[in-house]
Amino acid sequence: MNWEPQTAIQLYSVRSLTNSLPEIIRRVADTGYDGVEFANRFQEESPESVAAVLEETEIEPVAVHADLSTIEKTLDGDADLIERCQIIGCDTLIVPHLPTGEFRTRQAVRSLSYRLRDVAAGLGDYDMHLGLHNDRRLLAPLLPDGAHTLVEETPVPARVGDTLQTMARRWEPKDPEQISSETPLWNLIARTRPSELCFEVEVAEIQTAGYDPGTALELFDGRAEMIHLRDVASAGFLSGYENVPHGDGIVEMDCIIEAATRTGVDWIVYENELDSDPNQKIEEGASLLDRIIAESQSSSESETALQATQS
Repeated sequence: MNWEPQTAIQLYSVRSLTNSLPEIIRRVADTGYDGVEFANRFQEESPESVAAVLEETEIEPVAVHADLSTIEKTLDGDADLIERCQIIGCDTLIVPHLPTGEFRTRQAVRSLSYRLRDVAAGLGDYDMHLGLHNDRRLLAPLLPDGAHTLVEETPVPARVGDTLQTMARRWEPKDPEQISSETPLWNLIARTRPSELCFEVEVAEIQTAGYDPGTALELFDGRAEMIHLRDVASAGFLSGYENVPHGDGIVEMDCIIEAATRTGVDWIVYENELDSDPNQKIEEGASLLDRIIAESQSSSESETALQATQS
C-alpha cells in the first residue's frame, strides 16, 4: 500500500471566525482532520492555551506561517515566535510569500538562497525547520541580472518588475511536464540542501503558471513535505485566475493526491479563500480530503492487485 498523507486545514482560510484559536481547533478536531496550520492569529493568542487544546484533541501543529523578516527578528531576540512554537510543539516555520524583488534575477535568487540558508541554520539551533510556500511568481522566467538595476531605478519598481515577469511567463514557450531551470523555484531548489529548506507546494499556483502539479512534485525530490489544496479557474486572459470551489476549476484533485502519495508528501492542507461560511469550509474540507485520499488508496490497491494477477 502506498504511503497515505495526513490531512490538515490552513486556519487562515477561516480567519473570519471570531472564536478563539482553541475553540477553532476543537471544531477542526471534531470534523476529523489530523492537523492544523497556523497563520496570523498564532502570534496574537496564548500559546499555552493552544498547546493545551492540541494535547487534548491530539491535533498536530503542522506548521506556522510567518514572514521571513519576522523569523529573522525572532532569531535576533526581537520577537517570541520560536518560543511560541516550542510551547505548542511545532517545529516548522513556513515563509508564505516573498517580495518579487527577492527573486527576479539569478543574482537576486543567489542572495535569497544565502539568506534562507542562514535562517535555516539559526532555526536548526532550536531543532526547527524552515519551509517555503511557492506562488506562481516563483515560476516566472528569471530576468537578466542587469534588469535588476533597471527595475530598482524606476519610480514603481515592484509594479514594473511584476509586469515584466508576468509577460515573460505568459509568452515563454514551456513544457508543462518540466519546470524550467530558468525559474526562481528551480534555482532555489538547486541552491539549498534538503536539510536547509523544505517546500509547501501550492498546487493551484503551479497550475496557473502553466505546469502540471503532479509532475512538478517530482522536482522537489522528497522535499515537498506538504501541499496546499485549493482550486482556481480562468477569469480571462487579462484577469488571470480566480478561486473557485474545489472540483469546479482546473486543478485535478485526484491526480494531485496520487502524486502526493507517490512522492511521500506528509500533509495535504486544505485551503479555501472563497468568501463563504467558515464553518462550512471546515466541514467541506474534511469531507473532500477524506474522499479523494480514500479513492486514491482504493485505486492504488486495485492497480497493485491487477499487476499481481498478471505476473
